[in-house]
Amino acid sequence: MGSDTMRREILTITTHRGSEAPRQGSQSVLGISVFRCVVFSVLLMLAGPAFAQVELGGSYAPRLYEDYIERGPGSFLGDFTGMPMSEEGRAKALRYSSSLPSTIERQCLAQSPWVGLYRPLALRFWSEVDESGRVVAWVMGGDYLRDNVRIWMDGRPHPSANAWHSPAGFTTGHWEGDTLVARTTHVKTAWIRRGVGIPGSDQSTFTVFITRRENLLTIMSVQEDPIYLTEPHVVSRVWEFDPRGSQGPLRDTCNVGVEIPSLEDTGEVPHYLPGQNPEEDYMVRMFNIPKDAAMGKAYTLYPEYRKTLKGQYKPPADCSMRAPGYCCGWIETQGRPGGAPNLTCNDGGFGALGPRGRRPGATN
Repeated sequence: MGSDTMRREILTITTHRGSEAPRQGSQSVLGISVFRCVVFSVLLMLAGPAFAQVELGGSYAPRLYEDYIERGPGSFLGDFTGMPMSEEGRAKALRYSSSLPSTIERQCLAQSPWVGLYRPLALRFWSEVDESGRVVAWVMGGDYLRDNVRIWMDGRPHPSANAWHSPAGFTTGHWEGDTLVARTTHVKTAWIRRGVGIPGSDQSTFTVFITRRENLLTIMSVQEDPIYLTEPHVVSRVWEFDPRGSQGPLRDTCNVGVEIPSLEDTGEVPHYLPGQNPEEDYMVRMFNIPKDAAMGKAYTLYPEYRKTLKGQYKPPADCSMRAPGYCCGWIETQGRPGGAPNLTCNDGGFGALGPRGRRPGATN
């Protein structure tokens, strides 16, 4: 039943009840008065706009339940798995050198407004209200690599396509049930996945779903980029409410310094020429991952791709000389079993691990 129909029916009932003569003296009058108060309260709720169903304000600690390697120690160069990359995006990423962010002019360069989904930092949300207490915007606090993201809730339109693109972009939002749905446009060109140079253009748009269930905050981002992606790129991450209120470093704490002395005052821009990136085949050499999957071909994201691998893929025999700490997955220091099955795993110095990452004698 729509709100207008409900209003009409309630008004009809109210008018009918009000025209009836009292049948039992003061008790009947009292009953009518109570009924009218209830109806008036319902009408007030129907007349006003829908407010947020969930309080988002507070600090949230990261919970690395998904993609631990990507959010923790970081991915490998040449690891574009899980990315629906275009030929242009792939070519740009293969020119990337891990030394590039260490140059003075790039150390404090703002990244994508939703890059927090790729990093293990805390988040903080707060609201901005008008004189009546109505929430005008929700703000996700920034850090030294990302500006504050202000999600406007007052119905304002997005600016012209020719308007200025800022590091934070321009974001509007609305509630769908208990989920805050945000849409971000007007971003700057920035790396999508940290450490491997996967690019996002300034034509990227983000549709973001923010849901809080008790103490868990889930943020799912759908990024569309007509330049560097062939399909929407979907990422989902989880944080947990932190009553102590801790948060990551603030944006204004980024300080530059000489990270690679050999590059100082040379004017060189670290990069690889086309076809000369030695890490292009890294995932193939180290993990036997098919190159199409390693290079971010969109069709490798779907379950059907498994059929093409059946009977062909052979996992590496061990990890000891390949990638210490990485193929162990959820290492025991995280309190979770995680070593890949049937692999002898070197966890990078945390100690020998048994089958599936369990230490000898562990029971869970």
